[in-house]
Amino acid sequence: MLEYTFRIRHKGCWTETINDDFPNVAATIIYSYRLTGTSITMIEATGVPEDEVEGLVEWLGDHEVMTTARLVSYHETRETAFISLEGDYRTDTEPVLNVLLRNNCFPTIPATVSDGREHWSVLASTHEEVSTTHEELRDIGSVEVDSLRQPELGRLLTGLTEIKQAVQDLSPRQTEVLSRAIDNGYYESPRGCNIEELAAMDSANTSTVGEHLRRSEAKILEAVGSMLQQG
Repeated sequence: MLEYTFRIRHKGCWTETINDDFPNVAATIIYSYRLTGTSITMIEATGVPEDEVEGLVEWLGDHEVMTTARLVSYHETRETAFISLEGDYRTDTEPVLNVLLRNNCFPTIPATVSDGREHWSVLASTHEEVSTTHEELRDIGSVEVDSLRQPELGRLLTGLTEIKQAVQDLSPRQTEVLSRAIDNGYYESPRGCNIEELAAMDSANTSTVGEHLRRSEAKILEAVGSMLQQG
C-alpha cells in the first residue's frame, strides 16, 4: 500500500482560475461523482464575504466545464458557502477523481483547492498504479508530487481506536456540552459563540459549562497526543 500526495494545476477546470477572481477563497471538494455522464460535485468554499457569494456562484455556473451551480447554504459568521455543481466536462479535461478511481487510487481525505491547485492524498496498491495515475494526470495539468510513502496504517488505526474510546468515555453531560459547542461554532476561527453564550443555552452556569468542556477536551487531546508521540 502506498500513500501518494500531490498538487495539480488542472487545466480548463474551475479550480485553476477561481483564485484569479476570488483570491481569498479556499475550497474543499466534499464529494464528486459522475451520474449518467454528468459530474456532480459539492464544495465548501471559505473566505467568502456575504457580498461575494452571489458572484461566486454565478462565476462557477458560467464556467465552461459547469452547467449548473447552486448555493446550498451560507454561514455568515464563518464566511462559508456550500455550493452544488453540475458539469459535463465536454472539453479537453476531465475530473481528477475520474483518473484516480479508474487507476484504483482512493482519496483518504477530501481534496482542497487553493492558489489555483487541487491538493490530493490517495492510497494505491502498487507503484505501477501510481505511475500510471501520475502520467494520466499530466495529460490534464501540471503535477507536483508532495510525497510517495508507505502509510503508517497501524499507527493510524491504533490512534483512531484510542480517540473513539476517549469519546465513548465522556459522560453524558460532557458529550452534551461538547456537542453543543461544536454545533454552535465554539471551536471555529473566528468563534461562532463564546462560553457565556454556551452557558445561556444550558441549565448550568458558565463555570460548570467551562469545566465540562475542559474535562472533555483533556480526554480527547490525551488520545490525540499519543498519536503525535508515535510520529
